Amino acid sequence: MNQLAPHPRIRVNAQIAPRGTLEVLSQMDVAALTDTARRIDLMDVFRRCALAVLNTGNETDDAKVLFDTYADFSIEVVRRTRGLKLVIRNAPASAFVAGRMVEGIREHLFSLLRDIVFIGTEYSDLLSAQDVPPEAITDAVFQILKHARVLEPNKPPNLVVCWGGHSISRDEYEYTKQVGYHLGLRGLDICTGCGPGAMKGPMKGAAVGHAKQRITSGRYIGLSEPGIIAAEPPNPMVNHLVVLPDIEKWLEAFVRLGHAVLVFPGGVGTAEEIFYLLGIVTDPKNATHSL
Repeated sequence: MNQLAPHPRIRVNAQIAPRGTLEVLSQMDVAALTDTARRIDLMDVFRRCALAVLNTGNETDDAKVLFDTYADFSIEVVRRTRGLKLVIRNAPASAFVAGRMVEGIREHLFSLLRDIVFIGTEYSDLLSAQDVPPEAITDAVFQILKHARVLEPNKPPNLVVCWGGHSISRDEYEYTKQVGYHLGLRGLDICTGCGPGAMKGPMKGAAVGHAKQRITSGRYIGLSEPGIIAAEPPNPMVNHLVVLPDIEKWLEAFVRLGHAVLVFPGGVGTAEEIFYLLGIVTDPKNATHSL
């Protein structure tokens, strides 16, 4: 039976407050966020990424169609007595149930705010500079991952990076679920590009494996970046979303965060990921490292 979804013309207005890392903020923190939100270029990136997140679950990978359909969508960061809130207008109705925003989508929205707006302020000079030393870029990636609280140094290395395409056949998708299931049975967590297809399958399978082993702390980490999040919005399984500034830092984040890499069927994007990994493995500077 096909799932019923609200008509794309239906719009919803809402005001939502953060939970977690953005729930308790100093006046300086709030000022930094709201002042940054007034920067037109940065707020435009946040708006486009937020719309992609709110459209999660709707079957489209055409960013232009999405932005044209919701051309009147807006999102604003507003200061209040205790912290801040997001004022959303003309959002997709599919992000709401009984007048309340789906909790997973709510979490993803504030992950966007954390990474795009706040960290964009912290590293704006570095990201716009030319000839940045590799060490500085690596440190920026590390700081972003640390700020998102996805680095767990006291935990056994159990995070498996899964790469693959967002548009694969049904048989290939079922295979990724089976692999994820067996990873979950072994207590392994999953990290992907957070989209559909080969990025969703391993997470879905691992969730079943974790459930059978009564593991309630399973991590399904989704890494994305502003250029691809509209075509590959976070799938519903993602419980930790991190948005990196660009493709290069996005690729490095996978290598810095993961403990193993699996590659499923994909297209040119997956090929780029493979070549990136091969470049690291074949670099003479890494000859003494166990990879």
